[in-house]
Amino acid sequence: KDLTVPRQVAMYLIRELLDLSLVEVGSLFGGRDHSTVIHSIRRVEEAVNSDSSVRHAVERVRTSLTHR
Repeated sequence: KDLTVPRQVAMYLIRELLDLSLVEVGSLFGGRDHSTVIHSIRRVEEAVNSDSSVRHAVERVRTSLTHR
């Protein structure tokens, strides 16, 4: 459970920033199925759209990844 949300955010950002396929993202996380990746991305999208603290946290991670 402690790793679920960070893993979901990582899947979301990898998909967004690297434009990888769902299968490619899943393979980066131990061969997870594309439906698991879709579920993770949707969960993060919902959280970002409904919770400003999550939105800001994801934005901070995105910024730190893209400004290096």
